Amino acid sequence: MKIILIISLALLTIPPILGQENLDLRSDGLISKTFSEKEIQGLESMVRYVDNLVTKGKNQPDINNAYHLFFEKIAQSTEYNVPIKETEKYQFLKNLDSVQFSVVWRFVTDINMLSIRDTVYRNLDNFPQLVIKPFSIYMDYLEEVGKEDSYFNVLQKNFEAAGGFSAGDAYWFPRNHSAFDFTVPKNRLWAVIFILRMEETYEMKLDRYLANKK
Repeated sequence: MKIILIISLALLTIPPILGQENLDLRSDGLISKTFSEKEIQGLESMVRYVDNLVTKGKNQPDINNAYHLFFEKIAQSTEYNVPIKETEKYQFLKNLDSVQFSVVWRFVTDINMLSIRDTVYRNLDNFPQLVIKPFSIYMDYLEEVGKEDSYFNVLQKNFEAAGGFSAGDAYWFPRNHSAFDFTVPKNRLWAVIFILRMEETYEMKLDRYLANKK
């Protein structure tokens, strides 16, 4: 009995993830105001999922530093990085409640025409692509955040104008990660969404699609 008690007390002294800053999304008043409790739980699941990715293989990681190192690697790389296997990422997102998923995302599952390597492919069904919705509850949140933060103001307006994530915004963020503190909920949440939306190239998707068709 004493041994069990000692072990229990020892476990209580160990933080859930060593060295990480526990992120309380509800500490951002706009998050609590904009999202329902169920939706916040879904956002928290996304944060935990990506936190584990950026700290994987590191002992006693500092979560803010881990995100900066992650984006610095992307910024310095000469090759396109896919941080998460799409099959794994899609499975995680599909396991979310549909309400939780839809506050940020939608899937495009079919494509009418794709031209790659001098070949035109038509009517590709079950060719999934993950898209950040330009009009969503998350974008409503960014609009409110943008009233006090010029970066998120421009980001939200660019989504609205382009109908999606612009190449310029996708290029800029990893190269300017040092301007962000990822212990701040609005910054961490955007970093998580940014990483989750990093898709395979069309060439990579097509190669897997054709292999699965055999």
